[in-house]
Amino acid sequence: MIKEMMIDALFPLRCALCDEVMEAGQRGVCRQCRSRLEYLSEPRCMKCGKELISEEEELCLDCEAKSRSYDAGFPLFNYIPPVSDSIVRLKYHGREEYADFYGREIAKRYGPVFKSMGIECIVPVPLYKARLKKRGYNQAALLGSAIASATGIRLDDSLLVRTKNTAPQKELDDGEREKNLLSAFAVKDSGTRTIPSAVLLVDDIYTTGATIEGCTTVLKRAGVRKVFYTSIAIGKV
Repeated sequence: MIKEMMIDALFPLRCALCDEVMEAGQRGVCRQCRSRLEYLSEPRCMKCGKELISEEEELCLDCEAKSRSYDAGFPLFNYIPPVSDSIVRLKYHGREEYADFYGREIAKRYGPVFKSMGIECIVPVPLYKARLKKRGYNQAALLGSAIASATGIRLDDSLLVRTKNTAPQKELDDGEREKNLLSAFAVKDSGTRTIPSAVLLVDDIYTTGATIEGCTTVLKRAGVRKVFYTSIAIGKV
């Protein structure tokens, strides 16, 4: 504990929500922000995990309208402030330490569920190599590593690769997003490696589902039987 406090004094950690420097010994979020965390609540869509209005519903409108290849999703928060602001800092402003907090929170909430489903490995959604070089890190890989450390489930960050630098999703409509990502991923060395039976995809945000769908398609074509996903947040629309 003394060693950790000395490290905190030299390299102070910032709260994942307000981004203020925390007191020595604090981890993840500061005491003031802990109460600001609003986890997704029931009822939830049985496919993507989005919050539902009525307990009589089983699927959200999006999952009713679109066929999903993945088996189920386990997001943690709605993509609204302060979490949405936090993810922007994690993704674009070098706040890599946030990933450890969010990964541990996902493991705390869903770890037993992941193990009960027989998940063999955790697979981060990959970045294209040029984008990875520019950013310096893959936030999904950092998140996946934290989940793996907390759950004991193996991390495999080389199973899935991104084969092309796709256009920014925010610039496309739903149909274009699906097409944009359909051929963006590939399973690496699928002919020489053992393909896991069940995997957990990890990403920072689930918006339209196009990224998770693109990854799931190539994984199942390669022989993966079950594909689940988890993310820090999911869009409400």
